[in-house]
Amino acid sequence: MNALVIFAKFPEPGKVKRRIGKEIGDDRSAELCRRMIEDLIEKNSNKDYDLYLSFIGKEYKEAYRKMFPDAILYVQRGTNLAENIFLTFEDLLDDYEKVIVIGSDAPQVGPDIIYPAFKALNSHDVILGPCTDGGYYLIGMKKAHNLFRNMPFKTDSLLDEEIRLIKEQGLSFVLLDELLDIDDIDELKKAKEILPKELCPHTIEFIETLDI
Repeated sequence: MNALVIFAKFPEPGKVKRRIGKEIGDDRSAELCRRMIEDLIEKNSNKDYDLYLSFIGKEYKEAYRKMFPDAILYVQRGTNLAENIFLTFEDLLDDYEKVIVIGSDAPQVGPDIIYPAFKALNSHDVILGPCTDGGYYLIGMKKAHNLFRNMPFKTDSLLDEEIRLIKEQGLSFVLLDELLDIDDIDELKKAKEILPKELCPHTIEFIETLDI
């Protein structure tokens, strides 16, 4: 059995998508965040991999349970993002053969990407899904390698640094197709232009209401 884990901040106004919030308002940026999580959970529920929603703060557990009842909830237990990701792999790989972690910023990620990623782990140690901004939307492993300490998260050098560390540790890897993620207003506008509504209907339906 395999597991897919969505890393997501609770969609609370002023605490998520703050760069976008400066342009469209904090309430709308929080709603955008919720819609993206909704698309990811809807597309990846009831598959032959378990679906987890991973977040910081046990105080959000009940709200998340009501919001997304189809996901298994996992409260992150590290002290920073690097620890949170590594410990998630370490915890879940005790029970699963393969684990994939994705962010919530690429709402188009569904089984058409996840199934090939799991398959690729048969012959590779690490799977990465590159973003157009130099980061990555997906990382998968079958053993918990610590590839996250001192990584330059939220910068355009993240993918390159991750690949450098993977090679340094002598691990094999493969890159999936590059995707757009939605972190700033320009990427939000791009999503409105290029993302088919059928891939992430809740997200695009909301974006279409915005004056951008």
